[in-house]
Amino acid sequence: MNKQVSSLTNEQPVPQEVFWTWINESVRRTVVDLAQKAMELIRDSRLANRIQDTLTKLRNNHYAEVLNRIEKLLDKMEELQTKSKLMRESLSRGWNSSTEECCNNLSRILNEVTHSTSHVQQLVDLPRKKVPMLSELGNELEQLMQEFEEVDVNLAEGTISVETEPITLEEIYLGPFKIQLKLAMLSKLYTSPAYHVIALDPHPAATSEDVTHPHVSNEQLCEGDGSAAVRAALEDGRLYDFFTLVKSILNTYCSDSPYVSLSEWEGISCYNCGRTCGGDNGYFCGFCERDYCEECTTCCRSCDETVCSGCATRCSICDESICPNCVCTCSVCGSYCCKFCMEEDICKDCQESEDQNEERNEPISTNSQCTN
Repeated sequence: MNKQVSSLTNEQPVPQEVFWTWINESVRRTVVDLAQKAMELIRDSRLANRIQDTLTKLRNNHYAEVLNRIEKLLDKMEELQTKSKLMRESLSRGWNSSTEECCNNLSRILNEVTHSTSHVQQLVDLPRKKVPMLSELGNELEQLMQEFEEVDVNLAEGTISVETEPITLEEIYLGPFKIQLKLAMLSKLYTSPAYHVIALDPHPAATSEDVTHPHVSNEQLCEGDGSAAVRAALEDGRLYDFFTLVKSILNTYCSDSPYVSLSEWEGISCYNCGRTCGGDNGYFCGFCERDYCEECTTCCRSCDETVCSGCATRCSICDESICPNCVCTCSVCGSYCCKFCMEEDICKDCQESEDQNEERNEPISTNSQCTN
């Protein structure tokens, strides 16, 4: 093709057949490109329409949720009125015990009313913006395509997904994640999660396969301080802001509230019970050279060294644990004891028995004689 264009530009004679082949190929490619763009526009248009419909449903569900919470608040107010009448009756009859119980009930209900009122107030005070226009949603989708290399739109399943780069936090590799927004669940934002965070190359915590990120459990992200911003972005249809916010949270580690801390991410497996425990809760037995959890280890009474339950011995006198290095054997009975329960090479029990035998075998004192 380059040779053909070059020949045209150099004004050299070109065979008519070659010329028309070049024209047909150029037209074909142009038509294919236009068709692809048209299909993308149609897809984006359908997607924008679907998002707009979902946001309209979400707005209506918001109003429905306000009414639902107000009804619950009114039920509490009715219960408050009933309990107050009962308290007045108990007080007039001198039923002190019943009056006290009614007062406690009123305190509980008032706390619930305060809590419910606060929630209703928050819902009512939420800024109510107009549902975005189709052109605005189209711009959001275009921004999304520019920000993320991997963007998947599945109209059949009603999902929009993006993929993050592989994430590493404090030198612990967690892998890439897929952030998947489900349009059907977006309209139920106030009662159910609208998106999932899926590990594409899972490197879960040693203590739980469900925790694929310090802030992700069962594909649900703990948004922390970013929850209000994430919800606001979804409510307003700001898809670009939503996906970038979630991506930012995934690239951040908050040591105050992880499902599993990074310091315990890799953990160890207990040789005895098989339980996986974090690094701070794992112990090493130097006698068998294996790792154990806290429940399968003990501390030697004599030297305070950590020893597993299999290598430890119980003192026959005090029943405390002893490591192999500190076990003492009684020369009389052969029992195992700790050094605190031994007197030289004899255990305390044997020593006590010998002392008692010596006392019984002592000759009778002749200092006092019977007189006739």
